[in-house]
Amino acid sequence: MPDRYFYPEILSSDDLKLLHETVGDLLKTERGGVSQYDPEAVAKIVLRLYRTGLTDRGKLMSLAMLMAEQAAVRKETV
Repeated sequence: MPDRYFYPEILSSDDLKLLHETVGDLLKTERGGVSQYDPEAVAKIVLRLYRTGLTDRGKLMSLAMLMAEQAAVRKETV
């Protein structure tokens, strides 16, 4: 039995690959190749969602994008 079953909080290489690709894709979707989002903030959002159980890539991207947009709007109004 893999150690992953004994230590579920540890992310596997497949998990890290999915997270890396998701963050990269979210930052690339911006117009003109320039992201309005802080890459670290986007990474934190994606990781938080993934660790709560949202592992479907499409749903993860959709919700992370929505949360990043809300965070950017809040940051602009301050």
